[in-house]
Amino acid sequence: MDEREIGERVRELRLSRDLDQRDLAEAAGVSVTAVRRLEGGQGSTLRTALAVLAALEAPLRVPDVPTRTVRRRASSATTAAAVLPRREERVSLELHRAVARKMRRDPAEVRAKALENLPKVRENVRGTQAAGWVDEWERALRTSTRAVLELALAQDEHGIDLRQVSPFAGVLTQDERMTAIARARR
Repeated sequence: MDEREIGERVRELRLSRDLDQRDLAEAAGVSVTAVRRLEGGQGSTLRTALAVLAALEAPLRVPDVPTRTVRRRASSATTAAAVLPRREERVSLELHRAVARKMRRDPAEVRAKALENLPKVRENVRGTQAAGWVDEWERALRTSTRAVLELALAQDEHGIDLRQVSPFAGVLTQDERMTAIARARR
C-alpha cells in the first residue's frame, strides 16, 4: 500500500464517520494541513498517520516483511534539508527566513513587533490546537532568539503549522517580502 492508497483509505474512513477534515484533525491532535497532506498522499509523518488512524479507531495492520541486512552508504539526498512540495509552504518558509535574518540583526525590534502582534493573532485563531501554536510562539518570544529561530525555520509538519499562525506580520518591508517570495519560486 503506497501513500496515495493510505490517504484514500483515511478519507473513506473519515467520510464514513461523517467527519470533516477539521473534526478529524482536532480528534487526532494534528493540524488540518497534516490531515489534508495525509489524505492527498503528499507525505506524512508516522506520528500523524498513527494519530489519525487512532482517532478513526482504524486498525493498523503491518504486513509481514522479510528482514534483510542492507549495507549501503547514505546518499546525500538523505542528509539534505526537507523539501517543501507546496508553493505556499515554500513561500512561508522563505518569508520566515527573511524574518530570521532580520531577527539576527535586531532581535529586540523583531521580538517587540511579534509580541505586539500576538493578541491580534490569538483573536483570529480557531481551535485549541491553533491556540496552542500561538502559545508556543509566545513562550519562544519570551525566552531566546534561538528558540524563535528554531520554530520559524523548522521544516517539519509542526513548523509548517506554526508558520500558519505567525506573529511576524509587519516585520518585513514590502521589498523584503517580494525578494523572499521570488526566492521561493526558484
